[in-house]
Amino acid sequence: MKRKQLDDNCLYFDITKQERDSAIRYLLGAIIKVRDEGDFPSNYYIFDEDVNIYLAHLLFAVSLPEYHEMAEPYLSTESSDILRWVRATEDRTVRYFIFKVNADHLLVHSAVFNDLEKRKPHKFFRKNHKHYRELAKLYYDQATAYHRKIYRKRTGVGEVLGKLSHYYQWYQEILKQVRREYFHFVNRFRDEAFDHFMDQVSNYENDFQKKVKLDHFLDLYGRWLDTKDPVLRKEIQKLVYDLKALDKRFRFDLEQLGDGGFDHEKKCA
Repeated sequence: MKRKQLDDNCLYFDITKQERDSAIRYLLGAIIKVRDEGDFPSNYYIFDEDVNIYLAHLLFAVSLPEYHEMAEPYLSTESSDILRWVRATEDRTVRYFIFKVNADHLLVHSAVFNDLEKRKPHKFFRKNHKHYRELAKLYYDQATAYHRKIYRKRTGVGEVLGKLSHYYQWYQEILKQVRREYFHFVNRFRDEAFDHFMDQVSNYENDFQKKVKLDHFLDLYGRWLDTKDPVLRKEIQKLVYDLKALDKRFRFDLEQLGDGGFDHEKKCA
């Protein structure tokens, strides 16, 4: 299986673009709210505000197609696949990532999407939730170990992965309670993205129409200056109305066609 080169942003979900900050804050707020109202508030057993941040970034990443494109080649619900892929490489960073992305996948799909046990068509081959829970804990534990080997010191990410392994069931339960807010966020996020896309399409169509009509207008106007054909004047008049509807800054004085007609304060290009 062909693997893509990994970079640090993919490994740690280091999403720094300013437009994403509000989305992260929304998800983080949902997580904190669930924890404050439940039996496992932040910093109850250990300091774990860092886990809240990690989970918020993870939920946001899962909503992005780029994340799925990056993660898909490394994902499997079969532990035999994971073991084979890990043995196939000596790169500690790739091994770390394989364990981490699969642990994240099991956490999100068992808690938020709740679809792991539905993926096997025959009941005989299905694994229960306990099986996937133990796998996720093992993968987080292995990711922690490989992260430590890579950096040879304690790091913030390594600490978070260790906490996820040790308190997995608690964090899983938190995400189960966050799922409603998450789906609300995803729908709103996709709607906004779609609206932005449609705005871009509309702007492109408007600019394209304006360019076509302006080119036609300049052609007709040039011919009118040579011929003074009244038929051309009518066509020019219609184009002027169309261009003014597309661009309120467009100026052309129909009463002065014979004098040049253009308002040179506005360059039509």
